[in-house]
Amino acid sequence: MEGTVRDVQTRTEHGGKDAASQFVLNLRVEEYDDALDRVRIVPIEMKGVIFEGSVANGDRIRASGRMRSGTLRVKKLHNLTTGADVSARSYSKIGCAIFLLFVVAMVVFFVVMSGMQPSGQP
Repeated sequence: MEGTVRDVQTRTEHGGKDAASQFVLNLRVEEYDDALDRVRIVPIEMKGVIFEGSVANGDRIRASGRMRSGTLRVKKLHNLTTGADVSARSYSKIGCAIFLLFVVAMVVFFVVMSGMQPSGQP
């Protein structure tokens, strides 16, 4: 879907006692036909702990995602006005990347250390 952004709002959702807070970006996008008549208004929501890019009232955007309860849920959108990609990242992807780097570092460490051990032969 493609259209003009209206009513940009941000808020923070707080998780439970062990869950992290995340940012929520809500906006409405007005779609127009070729005669420039407004066809529909689509509410959009993005959630994440980190946002890259920006979007403002009046910007033209292109977005796709999953419609749930009348709201289009997206992970990223393209700002046609500025040319920027706007994306939301969650801890799950960031946490997995950090964990993977940790595992690789540990494997490399053990391989290097095992190569440095004395062989026990004179």
